[in-house]
Amino acid sequence: MGMSPEEFVKRLQNISVSDGIPYARTRLITEEEQKYNSIVLQYKGHFALSDAFKCFFVETVELIGSHCRQRVTKPLPEFYGFFVPRMVHAFHSLCGTERVAIIGYPLLAYTVLRNVFDNLILASASLQKVTDFYSVEGVESDKPFDVATVKKLRKKTEYEVRLKMTGHQSGLKQETRDALEKWDMSFDWEVHGARLSLGRAEEWLKSAGPLPILPRFVEMEFAMFMNRYCEIGWMLHRLIPNLQPPSVPLPDAWKEKWRLLDDSFELMVKALTEDCGKPIGAAIVELVNKKFPFNEHSEFPI
Repeated sequence: MGMSPEEFVKRLQNISVSDGIPYARTRLITEEEQKYNSIVLQYKGHFALSDAFKCFFVETVELIGSHCRQRVTKPLPEFYGFFVPRMVHAFHSLCGTERVAIIGYPLLAYTVLRNVFDNLILASASLQKVTDFYSVEGVESDKPFDVATVKKLRKKTEYEVRLKMTGHQSGLKQETRDALEKWDMSFDWEVHGARLSLGRAEEWLKSAGPLPILPRFVEMEFAMFMNRYCEIGWMLHRLIPNLQPPSVPLPDAWKEKWRLLDDSFELMVKALTEDCGKPIGAAIVELVNKKFPFNEHSEFPI
């Protein structure tokens, strides 16, 4: 006979008692997460930019509904329906990664940023007709759907787009491509094999420290997340004006906010090179300006 839901819960509770309190050890985790969160709140510049950006994205979506919708008199371009959900997914991913990072899991959040970057590169390439949204999805509109064919076309499209957006066919400076290759390699180290995370166990492996189970603040790890979040957030910000339907612009006040945020993102990214001497700052500036060449007057292409 199967267990009732109450019985199922009860037997799990019984094996998780510590000091007479069910699930007491989970408090160790939440307490350390709260401590971690209180430490990272010192990075006021990051959170000011991040929160202002989030406010702007939500406001943009509100304005698309209240300001633009009734002014659209012609059918929207076919690919507009492909583009908008990608933008929302990227925004959700940034919000989610930040929540994960600020309670003590920045490297886990870091891995998700790689996927956001890949999707934004593909979206920007599609808007500029380097490729198209059908190819990005692996779909050939004049052929029957086939899973193997879809996978093959998607991989082919991603490879060709990366060559033209960040690779040797991109027109980016050699030092920029070198810096981006190292940037990409760091993502690979963590996404494929968790090599950065496994480094945390080094002291334990040498019998010189405890096995790291609970969240522990390591400035370098959180800085890696913050920097990549800012860089990829800037790429998403550059794509936002394309949410404007053709010939239906958003108000001038919205445009001014977009410019201010764009300038703020650039200042933060440049600081990595100008203040910290890291080549990736200048590389991202060139990448964004050349491969995300949109501004407040951009609108979804016909």
